[in-house]
Amino acid sequence: MTFTNHGCNGTFNGLDWRTYQNWKKGYEWAIVTEQNATADMHEYDRQEVYDIFIDRHVKHGALVYNVAKRDIKAGEELLDNYVFFVEQYDDWFHETTELKQICNGGVGFITKAEINAKHHASSKKD
Repeated sequence: MTFTNHGCNGTFNGLDWRTYQNWKKGYEWAIVTEQNATADMHEYDRQEVYDIFIDRHVKHGALVYNVAKRDIKAGEELLDNYVFFVEQYDDWFHETTELKQICNGGVGFITKAEINAKHHASSKKD
């Protein structure tokens, strides 16, 4: 298993195979980033009330693989597009909006948690 960070503003160097094929064909709509996402872009038609197979992205992980957009140099960080890495599809646009804020200079989830933990620890001392 390899960990990848999110490549903000389309700087990711890996894509899933289907997106890569559409991108190489020159389709403008092929790559959705946190910057150009709209609430109606997510393709999802839920028929079941709850399907653990779909909800946990097993289908995505088992049937989709990533490829490099370009040659990746030795030691270069692997960057992915987190736009569709959302647990619940109902939260997709909210999560994409959060990514956009982070990519435009905001702080991420881990930094927020660290700041809150430091604040909580210092308030206990007082």
